Amino acid sequence: SESRCEQDAQVEIVLKELEAQDKPRLHVLNKIDLMPEEERKNVLNVEDIVFVSAKERLGLDALLEKIDEELKEDAPKRVHLSVPQSEGKVLSLLEARSRIFSREYQDGLVRMDVQAPESVVRRVKQFVK
Repeated sequence: SESRCEQDAQVEIVLKELEAQDKPRLHVLNKIDLMPEEERKNVLNVEDIVFVSAKERLGLDALLEKIDEELKEDAPKRVHLSVPQSEGKVLSLLEARSRIFSREYQDGLVRMDVQAPESVVRRVKQFVK
């Protein structure tokens, strides 16, 4: 198997090929659930490193916050929406591209509190309350 240094070198080559070597980076270290709980309490997220457990859903909010901090071109915006249930495409878009904080069904509408990229908010602006 390859060493960590060889893997990192290959990643750098690919990033240069994609002309993405100067983009912000975030190192996400998964499987924190395998650490003893006492050790886990001492692990802190720092500038470009976030510890998560996908399986146990630990650290995912911190990861989303770090990603949001780095977004410059399509910054997230929090909005309240009232979308008719008949608007399946709009609801699918929001499901796929936004962070949904709450969702309530009432009188044929889906009332939602979401955080979505500005580009998505522009596409659903007619439903913003």
